[in-house]
Amino acid sequence: MESVSAMSENNNPSSSKFSTGKKSSKYEGPYQVDVSETGFDLETITLSYTGLLRIFRLLYVAEHCPALRSDALLASLHYLKETSATNIYKQVLEEIKKQNIELPADFDESWLERTQRGYVQKLEKLDTDLRNFRTNSIKDSIRRGNEDLGDHYLGAGDFHSAVRCYVSSRDYCVSPRHVITMCMNVIKASFFMQNWANVLSYVTKAEQALESLETTMKSPVTPSVTTSSSLPADLSEAEIASRLKVYAGIAELATGRYKLAARHFLAVSFDHCANKFQDLISPQTLIRYVCLCSLATLERAEVHRLIIMSSNMKQYLELEPSIRDIILDFYQTSYSSVLTNMSRQEPIFALDQYLARHLPTLYDEIRHRIIITYFLPYKNADMNAMAMKLNTTVNVLEDELVHLIRLEKIKARIDSKNKILYVADTDQRWHAYQHALSVTKRSEKITGALLLRSAIMKANLVVRDESASTAGRPPKMKGKSRGHLVPGYSSNMMMMMDDNEFYEDETM
Repeated sequence: MESVSAMSENNNPSSSKFSTGKKSSKYEGPYQVDVSETGFDLETITLSYTGLLRIFRLLYVAEHCPALRSDALLASLHYLKETSATNIYKQVLEEIKKQNIELPADFDESWLERTQRGYVQKLEKLDTDLRNFRTNSIKDSIRRGNEDLGDHYLGAGDFHSAVRCYVSSRDYCVSPRHVITMCMNVIKASFFMQNWANVLSYVTKAEQALESLETTMKSPVTPSVTTSSSLPADLSEAEIASRLKVYAGIAELATGRYKLAARHFLAVSFDHCANKFQDLISPQTLIRYVCLCSLATLERAEVHRLIIMSSNMKQYLELEPSIRDIILDFYQTSYSSVLTNMSRQEPIFALDQYLARHLPTLYDEIRHRIIITYFLPYKNADMNAMAMKLNTTVNVLEDELVHLIRLEKIKARIDSKNKILYVADTDQRWHAYQHALSVTKRSEKITGALLLRSAIMKANLVVRDESASTAGRPPKMKGKSRGHLVPGYSSNMMMMMDDNEFYEDETM
């Protein structure tokens, strides 16, 4: 599948340059996945997605799943006819012929030439219109002209040109709604390019524009600013906020910040995801991301509060019973079931282009969290019993425990001969003494401050500076200190306090 791999790199130019700084994954490069025991089929993609993302997901399956390669390529060819992405169409067609796959009976050989001609004609028209708008110096028309030209490039798969046009419209945005539209367009094109830094940057800008829009709506504004027709794709503010969370979550996932990704995904409304985001993400895919990112980074109490008890997340879980079982088993400490179900779902996860390369890291983090949680209530544990519970061998478990001990995630020692894990001895008496000394010093400091404040109040000592009465605090005297006689001290003892120190103590 060399041409499909090249196609993926051409349409995602930053993917080959991107690196999270972690060791290479077994799901990088031309890996192959067997889905014969998972029940996975292409309808999970074709019925859940639309637009270019559906095509790219099908091509990813074609590249990494031999059993579904033919069907995925033919489906991609069919859905490409709904776009003007002629370059991708030619590459897919060449790959189909290379694989000796029979073309469908209704194959239209003239579609490519007809679409290319129509694309060029429309491009010339849009370019001419934009030049006329610039000549007339009509800001709103120039902005719309850039957006239309960017949409034309985006539909053809020319994401670099699309981003350039969308960014050019920024100078002609006169309201927060215009800024939101511009940001959403740039984010969408950058998302296809897998330019995650650009995605996160414009997500932040869009969220700031949303806040500004909410402020504007609460105050009297002109009707031209409040028209809803300028919102992207007629989305409401809540739908835009959810969409931004999805973009940010995938970008954080792709850059290896799994906890931030989980937080973003958890904030996505189910109603918006199920009904409005077919060109971006499906509810089934989102709950998979939530499951893996949350189990790898969140505590059990957070998993229970944010996922299991969340009315929003329950709707996602109903669509994916296998994911629901993994999360519930994790919370109920049925770790053997968790690892077994995760192993069964791994081939499906590996066919997701945004998740696949992070699977080894996420799976390792979840296993480590399970091992730490399992050992937490014990002073010693039989490694043979642990290996049985965790569906692994004693030798593999021992290597994992050594790794966790070196990272200081587990304070324990290993008896390699008897295969027993012991909690590392700690001097509880020393810790108690240190805690007592810390409390004593803190109490002594607080008591001294209270006694000083009491003495100052009893003597009714107040220092006022008439020149700074409005400021409520006299200016600092450089190089000088004022003496204040505090009752209870000897007559020849003067406590010297700087003005700043005096006021700090007075506020205690």
